[in-house]
Amino acid sequence: MSNYENIRAKIILQNFSIPILQTGSDYFPDFLKVKFDEYIAFYRKELLANVDETIPFEGGLPNVIISKIESFSSGLLETINNYYEGNILEATSTFNRTMDEIFFHDINALNTLDINTSFYRARKNENRMFKKEDLFHIKFELRHIVSTNRYSVPGFPALYLGDCTYTCWEEFGQHKLRDLFFSRFINTKELKIIQIEKIEDLLEKLEGGNENQNILNILSYFVLFPLTIACSIKVQFPFANFKPEYIIPQLLLQYISKNPKIDGLKFPSTRIDYSKLSQIKGYNYVFPVKTVAKTGFCKVLSKTFHCTEPTSLELEEIINNPIGISHSSGPIHDGREIELINGIKSKYSRTSFGKIEYRLLNRGTGEI
Repeated sequence: MSNYENIRAKIILQNFSIPILQTGSDYFPDFLKVKFDEYIAFYRKELLANVDETIPFEGGLPNVIISKIESFSSGLLETINNYYEGNILEATSTFNRTMDEIFFHDINALNTLDINTSFYRARKNENRMFKKEDLFHIKFELRHIVSTNRYSVPGFPALYLGDCTYTCWEEFGQHKLRDLFFSRFINTKELKIIQIEKIEDLLEKLEGGNENQNILNILSYFVLFPLTIACSIKVQFPFANFKPEYIIPQLLLQYISKNPKIDGLKFPSTRIDYSKLSQIKGYNYVFPVKTVAKTGFCKVLSKTFHCTEPTSLELEEIINNPIGISHSSGPIHDGREIELINGIKSKYSRTSFGKIEYRLLNRGTGEI
């Protein structure tokens, strides 16, 4: 068994599942430290010998990866503790410095999204016909309605997208599907993103890949996993005014907004039960505004993303009334399955999600 296969086998044995649930009423900084310590202990016990003590790192330095993991964890904990002490400026400075060291000094951790990648965005029905601009980010003159959320800073607009309409539906709390409008978005240029990824999806991507490149991808994942932990803790008190689980994600959004080398963030949902999905990734994306104005939209985002005219399930049923009308074939089953009722798996392409995506994929996109 090769060293790469050894590393991969040991990863599979560890439970890296996200989102992470809190139990009891632990003091959040202590809870986060426990999670970091558990991860570091696992790494030292199971992976140190196969990584730091085996891979010939440049300069022959010892303990290369574990030292980066520990340094990153320490910086994130210092950020949280500064925030809890009311030192918000110091917390932001510590976080930015920690991110700079990892992303631009230590490892090449940014991922690239190809041109014309498809995304989706939803909006609740307001008893009016929506236009493209209604499904873009909140206009600057309406920034007062931007509320706090995991990756949302009050008053700061951003473009939130899902990789499929099902993801959007879950993010709306499984809102009545017929009362949602959807648009498909595409990017007009390559995008550089920070990626918070489930370990199952990483391992799937590594299948059949180049072993040396696979090792580099795994090492990057190891180093960044403290950030994954800090951004993937489920909120313990959903109706509280202060949610400590949002501290690192919101600082991360601000960091991306100020960095010209990073366009956005990809992250898993804390609402989705991934055990019910097959070949459906279920990721969200956030792209913060890069320019600010008194009114309108971010000039950078409006050039970067084109979208379809919004539509809804009800509109599609009106337009494509099957009675007495011949239609071209619908979506072909592509292997994706979803379990919306316990024990009953459905082909995603035949669900309402698949059907509306099929319609949107066959429609043109344009600027807002």
